[in-house]
Amino acid sequence: MNPTETSSRLRILLVEDDEHDRLAFHRAFEKSSVACEIRDCIWAEEALLQVLADASLFDVVVVDYKLPAMSGLDLCKELLGKKTPLPLVLMTGRGSQELAIEALKAGVDDYIVKEHGQGFLDLLPVVLPEIVRKHGDRIARQRAEEALRKAYDELEQRVQERTAEVANATEQLKRELTERKRAQEALRESEEKYSTVAESSLTGIYIDQNSKIVFANKKFAEIYGYSIEQLVGMESFELVHPDDRAWIDEIRTKRLKGEEASSEYQARGLTKDGKTIWIVRRNTRIDYGGKPAILGNIVDITESRAKEAQLIQASKMSTLGEMATGVAHELNQPLSSIQIGADFFGNMAKQGLQIPHEELAYVSEQMTQQVARAVKIINHMRQFGRKAEIQREKIDINQPLRAVFALLGEQLRVRGIKVKLNLEDDLPPVLADSNRLEQVFIDLVVNARDAMGDERARLDGETTENTLTITTFQEHGKVAVTIADTGPGVSDGLKEKIFEPFFTTKEVGKGTGLGLSISYGIINDYDGTIEVASEVEKGAAFKITLPACDRGGQKL
Repeated sequence: MNPTETSSRLRILLVEDDEHDRLAFHRAFEKSSVACEIRDCIWAEEALLQVLADASLFDVVVVDYKLPAMSGLDLCKELLGKKTPLPLVLMTGRGSQELAIEALKAGVDDYIVKEHGQGFLDLLPVVLPEIVRKHGDRIARQRAEEALRKAYDELEQRVQERTAEVANATEQLKRELTERKRAQEALRESEEKYSTVAESSLTGIYIDQNSKIVFANKKFAEIYGYSIEQLVGMESFELVHPDDRAWIDEIRTKRLKGEEASSEYQARGLTKDGKTIWIVRRNTRIDYGGKPAILGNIVDITESRAKEAQLIQASKMSTLGEMATGVAHELNQPLSSIQIGADFFGNMAKQGLQIPHEELAYVSEQMTQQVARAVKIINHMRQFGRKAEIQREKIDINQPLRAVFALLGEQLRVRGIKVKLNLEDDLPPVLADSNRLEQVFIDLVVNARDAMGDERARLDGETTENTLTITTFQEHGKVAVTIADTGPGVSDGLKEKIFEPFFTTKEVGKGTGLGLSISYGIINDYDGTIEVASEVEKGAAFKITLPACDRGGQKL
């Protein structure tokens, strides 16, 4: 209950040390019709603690001026200083004008002089409820005035803030209009400059939005054989070779989503007359007309891919020459088996002997198997030696590795090189060409073979077993291959050069210097990486990583 409002019972805290006066006070209310509840206190300190503990227990505090240790006026001042929300009435047996003025100035609600008779006591049941009511009215009025003043101040503050906002908005609008004019002028100048640059560029520039060409410069139209008017609105995939559309669309989709994707790559395009061309694409994501788009430029490298293909083919022929001895040995075994079978049939015929049916079937079957083995080796050589275009198809990277060791395994064994194949099963496929990857692996294996040579002595005098370890595994959404040897290693000074064209550490006439640079280019064509880790006298390890894809051909 609000202590400033009277209830059905008037709750009075009486602070009076004179027992006679306390009893008289109680009798005055007992004789009246005013229902009340009176709590007595003798000491001012006790009354102070009760009010401060819970002022809501009382409706009014009546204090005698003369109290032990602390005067009633001092108690009233203490309560007022604590902002006690209760009406205070000071009683005194010897009234004086000075005391009355001091009490009222301090904030006491009323000042009552005790009379020698009982007249003042009869008035208390009438006066105290009125004092409580007036106090409540005053407090309510003060609160209303305070609320009104606060509302006025808040309104004034809002008016000032709104006035400032309007002034700031006006000033901001002026600045924005000025800036907009400047921006429009700058945009006009920029468009003129961009148009000049774009139209005079030696590279093809285009914007692809919603899978359609929405902008193309003159060079772009010239490369594809269309007019600019024909290109604008064309489905962008029509300019891409069918075999490259899936992975190029994947790069485009990732780029639009803000995901990591190749910003530069080589691909095949289709001209208006259906001719296949090779181009280098560079692209980035932009906002065009408030919507995401791809801004790209292209360079026709069809000048350079033909030469590169010739170098790759030359490297293949060199590799085939390197493999000749090993292949001859591989063919020698099935030919020897066939010769043995033929000699067996010839001797039996010369002697006029009947060949048992079981022996005839067994020897014939063995000869057939050896012929198939020889044909497989020859076909593999022919397949490897053919001129191949860059293709992207799902392949198991273990397949070209196994093919390499089908050709070179015996050659490595004859040279005393131990081969360890740690090929992880169930690897996700990669988008590449098996023939080209086989070329890369053959180059790396042949280099490792030559580096290890015969069993060699270490610097500390101990001999080292020549071992070639091939490992495949998956990491971070990529398929990885490591080809590690126990050769002399690669020094730090050579690591930065080994992938450069025509760089070789072999003797004159024993290497073209193209193998690693071509391997680097092939792996790069398939968005992969190739790197070397090595320490002198501790061998070298080449690591190749290629993006893994799911069974549907989408990169993981």
